[in-house]
Amino acid sequence: MSKASHLITRNRRYYFFIRIPTDLLQFFSSTFIKKSLKTHDRTAAKEEALTLEYNVSRVFRLIRSGLLSDHQVMCMVSELLPKRKGRKSAGVRLSEVMEAYVKEHDKKWGQKTRLENIGSCKLITDIVGDMEVRAINKQTILDLRDKLGRLPANIYKMYPNKSVKQVLNISGITPMSTTTVNKHIFRFSSILKYAVNEGQIQINYAEKMKISIKRRPDEERKAYSRKDLQSIVDNLPRIKDKPERLWIPMIAMYSGMRLDEICQLYVEDIQQLDGVWCINVNDEIDKKVKTLSGKRVIPVHPVLLSIGIIEYVEETKECRCPRLWMNLNRRQADGYSNAFGKWFQRFNREHVTKDLQKTFHSFRHTVADTLKQAGLQEVVIAEIMGHSNSGSMTMGRYGKRYQPRVLLEAVKKLDYGISMQMIMDENLIELSIG
Repeated sequence: MSKASHLITRNRRYYFFIRIPTDLLQFFSSTFIKKSLKTHDRTAAKEEALTLEYNVSRVFRLIRSGLLSDHQVMCMVSELLPKRKGRKSAGVRLSEVMEAYVKEHDKKWGQKTRLENIGSCKLITDIVGDMEVRAINKQTILDLRDKLGRLPANIYKMYPNKSVKQVLNISGITPMSTTTVNKHIFRFSSILKYAVNEGQIQINYAEKMKISIKRRPDEERKAYSRKDLQSIVDNLPRIKDKPERLWIPMIAMYSGMRLDEICQLYVEDIQQLDGVWCINVNDEIDKKVKTLSGKRVIPVHPVLLSIGIIEYVEETKECRCPRLWMNLNRRQADGYSNAFGKWFQRFNREHVTKDLQKTFHSFRHTVADTLKQAGLQEVVIAEIMGHSNSGSMTMGRYGKRYQPRVLLEAVKKLDYGISMQMIMDENLIELSIG
């Protein structure tokens, strides 16, 4: 530079003054750099300002390059900013932002969501360190993403006495899935978005930094085949004191309900509406639904009626049991489904399939795909599945819920062409013994 363009005067004393570019504001505790040149002589001030302009321009270029470590960036920034007595120079730490973020959202989250977010906060902080949030850049996110992809999903359970750095040096580790990595990145992005809204940083570098998964959403979990469904029906245990092991999978197969929704059912949730037996999915008492559209009514499929679901409900009611599955105990974090989910996972691998993409959630894919192939309208499928119809203003805002009889005709399309003979025979034997 041949001309100093950042000179100002105060009381005839010259100062160097330059505003921090918008894209670099997050690295600085001020929006400008102002430094006394300690002279009244304009020629001397120009010479000093030229040197400062060169240094500042060099630092700006290096920071933008993304080649500096977080520590190097902080050192360079501290050299540019004048030391101020009696003033704390440190910016807001990542742990402080995370704590404020959790506090802000705590009342909106369920226990499980809260624990998942706190877990992500701990893991992210252990990887990147409790750095100043304004020092986070794109390279920080890239390093985080790389290290997450080399760590196991349950690091704190598997290696309770080791640091993240020590675990990264262990060979032969089965890393967490790309989906899990993306969940951590998404939560970090939400935290940084909060920091942007609070004016603590200018840019959310974690936004759009999730790893691309090269498969369609419908391939992340597979639907059960006809052979799988027959294997499930033929192998489900008929144990009188563990009725949930028969009924929960059968309800999922013919309703598409989520595991949590079925496990938390109360006796009163099986009810007749307009002469149609229905399952009322709601968030009353200690129940929960995933979304607002999750509250819905699903007609009981004729197959479930034929194998005795209503008789089971009536027997449970006569025993004065409030819930359908009294063996299942509620956990604050994830409701009633934990123990049953683990049992079904073992059953699924032993009797049905070794395919890891086929899980209990595959029932939902099976139901949705079967209804789709039967030619049902998307809005009808969405109502059965508990998905939002917000994409259609006409149906979402102005349209009323479908009547049970209309939904029953839709549910009847769930015809898998499988035999229920083993269940029917078992019920007949039980009735004859009774």
